[in-house]
Amino acid sequence: MFYIVVMVFLIIWGMCVKFFKINIIILLIFWSIDSLAQKKEMVEKSTLEIDNTIYRLIRNDSIVEARIFLDTIFNHKKSESDDEFLLSYNYNYGLIFMTSGKPNAAANYIFKAKEISKRIPGNSYESKIKVVVLRLFRETNRYKELDSLYQKYIDYNKKSKNGIIFFHHLDYIISEMNRSNFKQVISISRKVLSDLDDYDYTKMSKESIHVINDVVRNELKIYFAMALMEKGIDYEKSYRLLNETERDSLFFVQRERDEYLRLIQQYKARYFYEYDKNMDSVSYYQALSNKYQETYIKKLKRRASNADIFIYEIAKNKKDIEQLSIINEKNIQIQKSYFQVSFLTGFLLLLAIIFSVYVYRSNNHKHRINQELKEKNAELLTVDEERNQFFSIMSHELRTPIYTIQGLVEIIENTKNQKQRKEFLSTLKFSNNHLSGLVNNALEYSKFRLGNVRLNKDAFSLDEMLTNICNSFSYQLRKSNTKLHINIAEGVETNVLDDRLKLSQIFINLISNAIKFTTDGNIWIELVQIASFENMIRLRFTVRDDGIGIKKELISDVFDGFKGIHHIDKHKGGSGLGLYIVKRFIEDLYKSSIVVESEEGKGTSFSFEIEMERNLKNTKVPIVNDEDYANVLDGYNMLVVDDNTINLMITKKILESAGAICTTVDNGFDAVLLTQKNDYDVVFMDIHMPEQDGFETTQKIREFNKDVIIMALTAVDLERVITKVHQSGMDGIVAKPYKRSDLFQKILSFSLKKD
Repeated sequence: MFYIVVMVFLIIWGMCVKFFKINIIILLIFWSIDSLAQKKEMVEKSTLEIDNTIYRLIRNDSIVEARIFLDTIFNHKKSESDDEFLLSYNYNYGLIFMTSGKPNAAANYIFKAKEISKRIPGNSYESKIKVVVLRLFRETNRYKELDSLYQKYIDYNKKSKNGIIFFHHLDYIISEMNRSNFKQVISISRKVLSDLDDYDYTKMSKESIHVINDVVRNELKIYFAMALMEKGIDYEKSYRLLNETERDSLFFVQRERDEYLRLIQQYKARYFYEYDKNMDSVSYYQALSNKYQETYIKKLKRRASNADIFIYEIAKNKKDIEQLSIINEKNIQIQKSYFQVSFLTGFLLLLAIIFSVYVYRSNNHKHRINQELKEKNAELLTVDEERNQFFSIMSHELRTPIYTIQGLVEIIENTKNQKQRKEFLSTLKFSNNHLSGLVNNALEYSKFRLGNVRLNKDAFSLDEMLTNICNSFSYQLRKSNTKLHINIAEGVETNVLDDRLKLSQIFINLISNAIKFTTDGNIWIELVQIASFENMIRLRFTVRDDGIGIKKELISDVFDGFKGIHHIDKHKGGSGLGLYIVKRFIEDLYKSSIVVESEEGKGTSFSFEIEMERNLKNTKVPIVNDEDYANVLDGYNMLVVDDNTINLMITKKILESAGAICTTVDNGFDAVLLTQKNDYDVVFMDIHMPEQDGFETTQKIREFNKDVIIMALTAVDLERVITKVHQSGMDGIVAKPYKRSDLFQKILSFSLKKD
C-alpha cells in the first residue's frame, strides 16, 4: 500500500513539472517499456511497474523524484530483492544518470546491470544494455571501444532481427560525425535509411514503429544531410533532407528539438551561402538558427533548477570568463589611450570640438538608424503575424480533408455494398481534389511572396478545359443542389496558347467560392470575345451566382488573403487564399484586373478581361474527357524512369489503363541502355534520382536519340526547374499530382507536335 501511494504521489508531482526536451535516452526507455510489454511473461509485474514509473518521471524531467522513487523501492524490497529486481534497479539508475548528463556515473550502474544480466538467461534487458553501453562509449569519446563493439552488436541483432539495431547505427553515425568522418556517415546513413524502408514492422507495436520509423529515421536524415554538405556534394539533396526533417520536427525527441532545429537552419544558411548564393536567405536562416539557440539556452536555464544545475553553471562561467577577457582587453586599451592623451594636453580643446561635432552627427545618424529599424521591425512583425496566421489556418484546413480521406479509406475497406462504395469513392475524390487545391493555393501564395511566378504556355481548348473543370465539381454541386452553366458566346476562338494550369486554378477557386455560398441555386460561367488582333485575342470571363452575396463593407477585403476569411468563416470555412491567388494571377501575370459585384441575398459576380495568344498553327488540340480514356493511348510504347517504386507502379497502371505498353526502370543508367535497345514513343523522366539525375540521363539519351519524346514527371516546383528542363533536352513537364485526362492530353499534344 505504501508503494502504491508513493508511486501515485511521484507521478502526479512529475506531471506538474513543466515539460522539457527529451533526448535519445528517453526514446530508449520508451522502447524498453514497449519491449517489456511484448515479453511481460518473462518479467514480474512489479518490475514492469517500476520501469513504467521511471519512464514517466524522466519524461517529465523529474530526475530527483525518479531517484527518490527507486531508492524507496530498493529499501522496501532490500530484504527480498532478487536478480530481476536488481537488474531493473541498476539499469534504471543508469538511465537516470545518462539523462542527467552524467555518463561516468551511469557507467557504474549499467555495467553492474550487465553482470547481473549474465546470470538471467534470455532476459529482456540484454539487447537494451548493449544500446546504453554503446551510447556511454560515444558520450565519453571512447571511440576505440565503440568501434570494436559496434560490428559485434550489429551481427547479434541481425540474427535476432531486433529493431534495436537501428539505435546502434544511430550512435555509430553520431560518433563518426563527431570525428568528422563525413564520408563514412554518408555511406552508413544511406544504407540504414534503405534498411528502414525494407524492415518488417508487422510484428511491432505502433509505439515501436513510431520510435524507429519516425524518430530514428528523422535523426538519420539530418546527419546524412549535414555530412553531404560538409563534404560539399549534392547540396540539393541535402537541402531537401533538411526540409523534410524540419517538416517532421515533431518526430524529434522533445529535449533535443530546438537544438536540431538550430542545426537545420544553420545548414540551410550554409546551403544558400555556399550553393544557391542567396544572401537574403542566408540572413533569414541564420537569424532563425540564432533564435532556436536562444530558446535552447533559455530552456537549459529553466532546467538547471531541477537536478542539472551544473550544465547551466558551466556555460555561464564560460561566458563570464569570455566577457571578463573582453573587459580586460578594453581596460588595457583605455590605459594606453589615457597615457597617450596625457602627452597631448595641448590638443585637448581641438579634440573636444571634434568630438562634439562627431557626437552630434553620430546621434543624428543613430536616431535615423533607430527610426529605420523601428519601421523595419514593424514590417517584420506584420509578416510574422501573417505567417503565423497562415500556418494556423492552413493547419486547420488541411486536417479536414486528411481526416476525411483516412476515415473513408477504412470505411471503403469494410463496405461491400457497391452503391455505398461508389458514393464513398465520390466523397474521397472530392476530399482529394479539395486537399490538392489547398496545397496548390498554399504553394502559389508562397511563390508570390517570393516573386517567383510566371506563365508556361501550351496549346489547349478553352471550352474543353471549362467542361472538365465543371465536371470535377459534380459531387459538390449535387450536395448543394446547385446547377452549373457554361455560356460561350458565338464566334469565340477557343483554341489558344496559354498557361492551362494557372487558368484552371483561377476558375477552380472562383467556382469553389461560388459553390460554398450557393445552395439550391445556379452558377454561370460566361465567355465573350472582346477583340481580336494579329496573333492575340481579348476575352472577358465572368463567374456569377445567385447565392447569399457579400455585404458592401466586406467586398473590398475578399481578395486580401486572411482579411477575406472573416466573411468566409461565418459560413462554410476556407483558407481565404483562393481569391487572393486569383487576384494575383490576373494582376501580376496577365496585367489585368478583376471586378467583383455583389448584393447581399441576391448573389455575386466576378469578371475579368485577359489577352491570350491565338493558336495560329491551328494545331488540333486533342480532347480527353475524364471518363473517356480506355484506348486513348493504344499502340504507344512508353518508358517510365523513377527511383520511387510506388510512383512507378501508379504511373504504369494509369498508362496501361489507357492501352499503352509501359516499361519501368528505377535508375538513369538502365534508362539509357533501354532507350538504346528499344524504340519508345514517350519517356517519362523523374528529375531527382540518386547517382544520375533526370537531367543528366536525358542529355545522354539525346546524344543518340533526338526524336523520342521525353517529359519530366515530377512534383518539383515548375518555376524552379523549367530552364533546366529545356536545356537538358526534355520536351516538357507533367506536374504531380495530375488528372489522368490531363496526362493523356499532354501526351497526345506532344505527339501532334512531333508529327
